[in-house]
Amino acid sequence: MNKIYTAQEVANRLKIKKTTVYDLIKRGELKASKVGKQLRISQQQLDDYLGLHPKDSHSSLSELSFSAVSDIPAYTDEQALRKIDYLNNSSGLIISSQESAIVEHLRSFTQITEGSLPMLHSYMNDYNSLYSLYYEKSHLALVSLHRADPSFPMEFINALLPGMNTLALHLCDFQMGFYVKKGNPKNIKMPADLCRSDITFLNRERGSNCRMLLDFLLKKEGLSVSSISGYKNELLSHMSLANAIATERADTGIGDLGQLGAYPQLQGVPLAPASMYLLFPASHKSHPAFQAILNTVSSESFRLGLEHFRGYSTKKTGTLQHL
Repeated sequence: MNKIYTAQEVANRLKIKKTTVYDLIKRGELKASKVGKQLRISQQQLDDYLGLHPKDSHSSLSELSFSAVSDIPAYTDEQALRKIDYLNNSSGLIISSQESAIVEHLRSFTQITEGSLPMLHSYMNDYNSLYSLYYEKSHLALVSLHRADPSFPMEFINALLPGMNTLALHLCDFQMGFYVKKGNPKNIKMPADLCRSDITFLNRERGSNCRMLLDFLLKKEGLSVSSISGYKNELLSHMSLANAIATERADTGIGDLGQLGAYPQLQGVPLAPASMYLLFPASHKSHPAFQAILNTVSSESFRLGLEHFRGYSTKKTGTLQHL
């Protein structure tokens, strides 16, 4: 059945203002229907606006024709929409990633670099970012992967990009760990602490680096997810997790410790190192837009900018690896 929404319900789902919904309708970007004197938006009209009904499911980015790149796969969740309106430009590089701040940092440099193209952000987790790159629905995938098992990052990437000749551009290293209140009042130090009856946990969604690290550690230590209060409660970003811990909606969760700079009331408990990579097909390397990205990431100014994120190590920034 085709669901019908009010403007306020659409605003709530997209996490925007109600007036913005009316502006989208007025500009013709979002279709709506009148029921009496009221505007209503159908599920199909909302999906059309979000690009969830591609016109040509067989089109490919392999030829690097940077026009009409609108056939991005639909990555949605009942709990939250993971799409944004990223096709305001008629051409550009589509980068899939969950790391909004790093994408913005990269975009701020590349947009002033000769040969660059607009960078359009498709927000999706690490697993889906690789999936999108494999099916040629994005040009680049920016992923963060834990190194609790040193062989994991490259084995995982190769498993999801079978047969692809891929380049991995190293952006930075950082620490993954528990977010806890300042002073760690509940003395949370290890995965086994999540099984305590006095601990409430908030998880991240399947396919995110944080969730993969947690599940790896639980399996390694023989711990059951059924004994963790809150394991099934998922959030979609480091910021939402930090806000939840800061406002005492839970005692802890796992995230990128470099994101805690904006939360003086929180501290991190390190669990495992992680690395951030920018991945793209090796065949694209000679294109001016990708040369602009390589020049940007290897620049001193880009590296110094990354160091503003607390705990980010840039010793390997700009290192290029063939997979």
